Amino acid sequence: MDSQLKLLEKDFDKVLVPGSIKIAMKDTGSGSRDLWQVPINEIQVIEDLNPRVMNDAYKAHIRSLADSILSEGFFQECPLAGYVNKNDDGTQTIFIYSGHTRLAAAKIAILEGAKLEKLPVVVSTHGLNMDDITVSLIRGNGGKSLSYYESAIVCKRLVRLGWDLDVISKRTGITVPLIKNRLDLMAAPAKLREMVAMSEMSATLAIELLNTHGSKVMDAVQNAVDVATTEGKTKVKKAQTVSKPFVFNQAKFVKQAAPKLYEAATQVHKDPGFAGLSQDTRDLLEKLLTEIQSGDGKGQPEVDPRQTDIEEGQS
Repeated sequence: MDSQLKLLEKDFDKVLVPGSIKIAMKDTGSGSRDLWQVPINEIQVIEDLNPRVMNDAYKAHIRSLADSILSEGFFQECPLAGYVNKNDDGTQTIFIYSGHTRLAAAKIAILEGAKLEKLPVVVSTHGLNMDDITVSLIRGNGGKSLSYYESAIVCKRLVRLGWDLDVISKRTGITVPLIKNRLDLMAAPAKLREMVAMSEMSATLAIELLNTHGSKVMDAVQNAVDVATTEGKTKVKKAQTVSKPFVFNQAKFVKQAAPKLYEAATQVHKDPGFAGLSQDTRDLLEKLLTEIQSGDGKGQPEVDPRQTDIEEGQS
C-alpha cells in the first residue's frame, strides 16, 4: 500500500493543550485587524491530522488556488482556522486544523513571486478539543469537501475515540448506513482502499463489490482491472465488473471447422452406405462437395468473405 495512505490511516493520538492566544500572537509578531494576521512561517500543521490524499486531483486543486492567490491575492474572507497549543516547555505554537490546502497554495504562490507574508487566522478560544477538531474536518464550512475515502478515515478516527455510530452521524451529518459503508471500506483489502483513494475506482463500486464477493472481492477487482486495461481505461467502472453473456459466433465456428467438415462430407460420400441415403440427401451432399471442390480447384474449402465481416462485427 502507498506509504502516504499508511500514514493517513494510522492511529491518530495527538494531544492538544490550550495555550494563551495573546501570548502566542505577541511572541510570533502577529497583528490583529478583524482577524489575526499570522506570519506564514509561524503557522504549523498538526502532523497527520489532514486526511487529504495527495493524488493528481488534489495537486491540481492546490495549483488552481496558488494561481488564484498569484492573481488576486489571499482572500481575507477565507481565513485559516487555528488553535494555540501550549507546549511542554511553556512555548506556544499556532496550529491550523482547517485550511491546509490554502496554506499549501500560499506557500507555492510565495515561491513564485507573491508578496505575501501573513495569512488571516481565526483562532479558537478555550473549549475546543481534538474530538471537535476531528469532526470539523468533515463539517468545516470552508474549502473543498473531503472525498468518500477521506471522510472514511475521519469516521474511523471517531470510532477509535470511542464514539458510537449515532453520535458520529449527528455530529458529522452522515447517515448511519453511510458511516457503516465507510467503515466497511476501511476494513477492505489495502489494494482496494488504495484504488479508491487514488480515484482508480469509485467508493460506491468498491463497496458494492465487497458486498457481492466478500472474501473473494480482489479476484473480482483484478478481473475488472484486466478488462479496463484491455479497453485502455485507467479507472474501473461497473461495466467492467459485469460478466458478459456468451454469444455463439457461428461464422467463426464454421470458418475454423471447415476443413474437418469437408473431410467428413468426403468420407460420407465414399462410404458404401451413401447409396442407402435418400435421394434428396445425396443430392444435397454432392452439390456441397462440388461447390467446395470448384472453389479454388484444389478441393479445399473456401471461406465466404462475408463470414469475416460477421466475425469482426461481433468481436
